[in-house]
Amino acid sequence: MVNRRYVVSYGDPMERHVSLAPETETGDFLSKAEAARRIVDEMDEVIMLAKRNRNRAMRILRAEKKKGERE
Repeated sequence: MVNRRYVVSYGDPMERHVSLAPETETGDFLSKAEAARRIVDEMDEVIMLAKRNRNRAMRILRAEKKKGERE
């Protein structure tokens, strides 16, 4: 039998963690592995978006640097 009493604790997006669901709550909770997988999937998406934004910013910086060298 799988213990399905875990949740992903929310708050700061960079401080997510798996925690036990409150005993008073009812519902379909996650197994510990499912909760951890959810965190990994969310963080993979955040990392992908951060890399994309960083790459855009780096292109701007390189273009501005080249522009400054030509002037």
